[in-house]
Amino acid sequence: MSRRSSSVTIRDVARKAGVSVATVSRYINRNATVSPEVSERLDLVLTELKYVPHAAARHLASRKTQVIGLLLNNLHNDFFVPLLNGVEAVVRRKGYNLIIATYHANSRKEMPPPIGPHNTDGLQVFSDGLVDEDLAHLNSIGFPMVLVHRTPPPAIPIPSVTVENVEITHTLVEHLIRAHGKRRILFLRGPIHQEDSLRREAGYKSALEANGIPFDENLILNGDFERDVAYHAMHEFLQNGRHVEFDSVFTGDDDAAIGVLRA
Repeated sequence: MSRRSSSVTIRDVARKAGVSVATVSRYINRNATVSPEVSERLDLVLTELKYVPHAAARHLASRKTQVIGLLLNNLHNDFFVPLLNGVEAVVRRKGYNLIIATYHANSRKEMPPPIGPHNTDGLQVFSDGLVDEDLAHLNSIGFPMVLVHRTPPPAIPIPSVTVENVEITHTLVEHLIRAHGKRRILFLRGPIHQEDSLRREAGYKSALEANGIPFDENLILNGDFERDVAYHAMHEFLQNGRHVEFDSVFTGDDDAAIGVLRA
């Protein structure tokens, strides 16, 4: 049976991981580089022992930071303006401050998340702002989180707020098919590994299948949920893909739709 996180010390972590106390301190405080091998080993030990740095533990117990964090993977499109306004209004009304940070989870070995238990009382994580392993670790130490526009990893009870992407996309694409007689529907997908994008594409494919229309990979473009990316993808398609017939376009979001119209 593992010891409770409140009784686990930095020396316990160092002993278990086979490194010095100074190495653990550097890793936790992110004030010096630690090799990827040692970082991975410390991740596992910290999770196993459920260790919480003293400062973070005090924050979690007392909530003295009075700060809520919002972690995003980018701020590139118009979608985020109403989102940020809404979050900030509620946070301020509850007597908290809001910290907003951008973070790319694929850089986690070189650069840790800028916000978390060390400087906030809780975190809102947008889409794929953190990988499942990091979400599991934060959940294991009892750090409050809400996921926005994604569902939690399997068997990890993190609250989430999202939309029903598959059914909604299926309905919209089916409207093009049944109400407007479209059968060659060009689809602009979002970021390849993002849950919203994957589920919207699933809804697109299910609508085609339900109406006896074969899926054609040539009708799929990458729009990345970004206006300029969608514009360039559509512009290139119109220049070089004239042999591919299409009679309508479905985009994964508003910014991509604007890019398509511009093209």
